[in-house]
Amino acid sequence: MSKENIFFSQKKDINKDYFRGEVVMIEVLNKNNSIEHEMYHVVFKNGALTTVHYHETEQILIATKGKGILCLFEANIIENISAPMKKIVLTEGDVASIPPFIWHFHGSLKDDFAHLALRNRHRIDSNGNKQPAHNLWEKDFLNQLTHLSSNEINQLSLQIDKKVKEIVESEQERITN
Repeated sequence: MSKENIFFSQKKDINKDYFRGEVVMIEVLNKNNSIEHEMYHVVFKNGALTTVHYHETEQILIATKGKGILCLFEANIIENISAPMKKIVLTEGDVASIPPFIWHFHGSLKDDFAHLALRNRHRIDSNGNKQPAHNLWEKDFLNQLTHLSSNEINQLSLQIDKKVKEIVESEQERITN
């Protein structure tokens, strides 16, 4: 048994490749205090966002402060920049479920936004075996595209960044009108 606090548990180092902007991450549940789950309290400062990514298990987000955005893509946006999407505005108390293997990003719409992020650390494979559940992040996926030159990868990264900014700006405009 363990007791943790979403505000005062240990801070986790941030991989800057996985976020756009300043983020503070508090690791609430990890392999040392939960058999199956990981939980983070994530604070996105002044419009910060995750990069595009997916998880191999369902992720639950619970908004705890401010106004945020969750954008889910129906296809791999990295390979299809015009992939259809669903945008969801999250406010304090909202709960959102992100299915496994769905490309998405989330974070602040403008000012500070925070949420709890909870997911299983393991998944069951097609043979019924328990496996570690991984995440695939935009930067890591781009680095796997060995058929592209570094210049082409940089251009693709810039296109994704531009698309994410357009999505966020259109949502900011929509909710202020």
